[in-house]
Amino acid sequence: MIYLYRINTGSCGGCDIAIGAAVVADASLAWADSPYNADALLLTGPVTVSSREPLLRLLREVGELPVLAIGRCAIDGHPFGRGGVRELRDLVVQVQVEGCPPAPKEIAAAIHSALGHSEVSAGEVPTDATDV
Repeated sequence: MIYLYRINTGSCGGCDIAIGAAVVADASLAWADSPYNADALLLTGPVTVSSREPLLRLLREVGELPVLAIGRCAIDGHPFGRGGVRELRDLVVQVQVEGCPPAPKEIAAAIHSALGHSEVSAGEVPTDATDV
């Protein structure tokens, strides 16, 4: 089982819904009850000014957990013009998943790839959040 913790730093919610669809569809994915119990952290949103310091503090506290930037906002702040992990020079992101929002199947595959799993577990992962 892979335990995930999602951190929303100002997203519209589209990527959060797609992540939820990926977790529901893939039996090997589950929610962690805190970032300290997670195998990976999933970041959504453009990393707003008010979320930047709390995010960086949390990331320092949890140590070397894999961080995945899910969606364009989390990567470069698009469509807001700036933001995302691209502006956080000290943050190491294992995987960036493009899309607005990315398909749940792509999210599940990225999680497995970042954690060294060769393939998504049995079960059909929907291609987009509207399939759920």
